[in-house]
Amino acid sequence: MNDILTRLSRSIAHREGPPATRTWKKRNVELVIGTDREIGRKESRKGLGGSTQERRVGITPEQVGELRAMFKGLELGLSVLVLERAGARAGYADADFVHAGAEILGRDELVWHDGPPDVVHALKEPSSYEADLPGPFLRIGALHSGDFHEDGGFSRLLEKGDVTVFDGSNIGAAGSFRIPVRGRMSVFAGEIAAEWVLEHLLTRSLHGHVVVVGGGYAGKACTRKLLADRGVTKVTIAENAKDPARAAAVAQEFAGDARVTVLPIGPIDDAELLSTLRDAVGLVFAVAAPKGRAPHVLTVDALRALHESAMVVDISIDERGAIVDSRADADWPSDKLIPHFEAALLPRRYRAITNMPRAYPFEASRAHGEAILPYLATLLYLAAREGGAAGVTRYLRTVAVDRHGPDPLRAPEPEMVAALVQDLRNGMAVHPTSAGLVLADTIPPADRTQIASFLSRRGLAVAPE
Repeated sequence: MNDILTRLSRSIAHREGPPATRTWKKRNVELVIGTDREIGRKESRKGLGGSTQERRVGITPEQVGELRAMFKGLELGLSVLVLERAGARAGYADADFVHAGAEILGRDELVWHDGPPDVVHALKEPSSYEADLPGPFLRIGALHSGDFHEDGGFSRLLEKGDVTVFDGSNIGAAGSFRIPVRGRMSVFAGEIAAEWVLEHLLTRSLHGHVVVVGGGYAGKACTRKLLADRGVTKVTIAENAKDPARAAAVAQEFAGDARVTVLPIGPIDDAELLSTLRDAVGLVFAVAAPKGRAPHVLTVDALRALHESAMVVDISIDERGAIVDSRADADWPSDKLIPHFEAALLPRRYRAITNMPRAYPFEASRAHGEAILPYLATLLYLAAREGGAAGVTRYLRTVAVDRHGPDPLRAPEPEMVAALVQDLRNGMAVHPTSAGLVLADTIPPADRTQIASFLSRRGLAVAPE
């Protein structure tokens, strides 16, 4: 069992007391691991690129085994059901999950499932099949809100009226720049970007200065990996001048390395950034805007200041990139922008793919599982203590939202559970009450309006928080 789950197990034991005095309302809890194979399928059929289809799985067989070991130590039963072929495209066979103690569940079996599961987890937004499971249950995974469709899986879950939905993109403490589940995938993307740059420098026998635009999870992870290579002599991290607190936090994190400079920048083609680009051998775009397209940072013409053999990596292409080019239509999708920039930036090398972690499904599944595992364990523990999903929802409603909550991984062991509960409460996007469904303010206003209208037409109410 990994160190985080070991610490969490001890934290639960501290909270609940000796085994003889523990009073569980449920002695056996159930987790369903879904498949994300539906995600991106429509886009692939429309010719928007095979990379759009999801291949990752929420947790790996090894992580299933770790979770089961933890609950055995708590003297609780844990059943893990994995939808058939959920991990196949990531390199994890059904047989691997069975070997770890899970049971494989066919999609045609969902509607006949023997009672509601306690927790349902899939890496991405809900797929339509999830509504076939009997409720109530707790559903945890990314929502990718800002793109609500009335014919999607999320809408089907809303119609059920008894599912509590946790948005993996908001679990954590956004006010403290800490969103661990979403952040882990951003870290992975940043590490991939650094590997691409370093491979390019090695191939071209280059060394020198690399510029990283954006000091979030991806930008910092990229910087750390770049600094581990002697071919990188200096890294400049460009951060938005309108957020001095964030720029200061990034500077503090790298204060011990004289090779790192944090540069606050303003609008497109900031003069100091242009000066910094001169003869740089690498440039990584790692900027994003909440629930919107990436902010534009540099024009194509400005990139000509880079070394003529430089590598440009665009993590931000997921939100249609940070490069401005009047020859590119504002409505072009990312998969059309990529070949355009590849040609426009020659002889410099431009490299980007949409959703970088998705291109490395085996490794990305493991990385995502590491981040989500303590939250799955906490929800399952609460289900045992509170008697199921409805009890967990009632309990979490007593916890106030705190966007500056403590980091569970740094909290003293006795306080680890409380910190994880706080993170989960912050990420609770939708939950049922006797008056109707509550929609959290982390769901974009346009989506909340659309969801409320959708529910009203189906005779379902939206309740105030």
